[in-house]
Amino acid sequence: MEALLGVDLGTTNCKAIVYDLNGNRIADSQVEYPTYHPRPLWAEQDPKDWLDAFFLSTRAVIREAYKKGYRIVGMTLTGQREGVVPISKNGEPLDRCIIWMDERSIPQTEEIRSTISEEEIYGKTGLRLAPTFTATKLIWLKENKPEVYEKAHVFLQPKEFINFILTGKACTDPSLASRTLLFNIHKLDWDTEIISSCELSVDKLPEIMPSHEIIGHVREDYVKKLGLRRSIPVINGGGDRPCEALGAGVVRHGIVGETTGTTTNIKMSVDEVVLDPKRRILCSCHVIDDLRLLEAGTTPTGAILRWFRDNIALKEVEEAMKKGIDPYDIISKEAEKVNPGSNGLILLPFFMGANAPRWNPYLRGAILGLTLGHTRAHIARCIMESVAYLCKEIFDVFGELNLEIDKVVLLGGAARSTLWGIIKASVWRRRVIIPREIDAAPLGAAILAGLGTGAFNSAEEAVKDMIAYISHHDPIERWSKLYEKFYNAYLKITNTLENVLTEVYREEI
Repeated sequence: MEALLGVDLGTTNCKAIVYDLNGNRIADSQVEYPTYHPRPLWAEQDPKDWLDAFFLSTRAVIREAYKKGYRIVGMTLTGQREGVVPISKNGEPLDRCIIWMDERSIPQTEEIRSTISEEEIYGKTGLRLAPTFTATKLIWLKENKPEVYEKAHVFLQPKEFINFILTGKACTDPSLASRTLLFNIHKLDWDTEIISSCELSVDKLPEIMPSHEIIGHVREDYVKKLGLRRSIPVINGGGDRPCEALGAGVVRHGIVGETTGTTTNIKMSVDEVVLDPKRRILCSCHVIDDLRLLEAGTTPTGAILRWFRDNIALKEVEEAMKKGIDPYDIISKEAEKVNPGSNGLILLPFFMGANAPRWNPYLRGAILGLTLGHTRAHIARCIMESVAYLCKEIFDVFGELNLEIDKVVLLGGAARSTLWGIIKASVWRRRVIIPREIDAAPLGAAILAGLGTGAFNSAEEAVKDMIAYISHHDPIERWSKLYEKFYNAYLKITNTLENVLTEVYREEI
């Protein structure tokens, strides 16, 4: 029986999953690795930690798949985006990876802004100027570690580094190249004008190859280390969000994917470049050749519920420990007892500033409307409701751009919560659908493996065969009417406080 291997090199762990050709999990394993913070705002990872985690997790699932009688026909990696690994001519990493969340390159971001306007950058790349993106990190390396920059033969993003180790091929794909600030999403190639303006070298950037293309086969010295019976093809792969969209079936007009884990990401596939005149959403390349991906990523949202668990819901955590169950289950059951609107309690979910759609680092979190009648359960529910309001703001932006939304696919850890799903459906006035695989990035990677090896003739065929939806939540009309009122209040409060908070915290920072 044939099987496909998808590997997700995420921010916190490497997750390897083997699927059959109907999208069923055959084996899965994940291994964590550390993030290093040598200074405030810095975030680094060691490529050697990735390699250790990759080999441990992948070897485990390959062994399990063989035991169950499956033959792995192809492997694809996906992973975190925007990080940068400098690679020497002999293939060694020259330094740790500066990962996506690292903020050290804020001055370099301003350097770019002094040379190229925000409008031009967005018009060419579909991205906003931010220290998240690779170009700012490359400039930082050139200015602060010139010996590393000069010695680097090529700069690779995380999954590209593992691909290089496995095959000896240094390449990227459009979905990752388009997250660098150096790629033109209209010409589908490196933008030499931007690269020149940033005083960077195009010669140090990798070759761009399609996401579904075989870039090589596992080298013989790694076949045994992985426990493979023979070498298998390695398909190029792509970024985690576009792979997640593919693995959730978010590949047609009208379908939106909403992922809430630590943060929330809204994504929609379109067949042409779509730019927002107000630059509230980003547009980058997909792992499917003829599609683009619209994205609106927020600052921590699900992490707010974790903050609530760790700092406020101490009684619920204690009860969960005694019963041996997940504390979120108890928190959710308590929140179910609270009326929609949380008795007037409104939370601003900007605990780490705001990304889409407001893009304001000076916004802060707040809980408004507290009375002596409110309990922990009210706070828990208003956190869930606030994330739904934030997503509705983004949906409203899609509406302004004449992008219709027929249905929403829920992904990430929050998709397990029935209450949260019903709240979202009611706030958005749309049916929300739960797929069998809520952690969809590895499945998207496996689909690319199937396309690259010929197991599927098209993305449409692969989506039909590999993806299943197991449940849904519909709006409760009574809730929807109440939430319309509270959403308008949320907008008024946020708009008012944004001006105040910006003035206060801009001076403080």
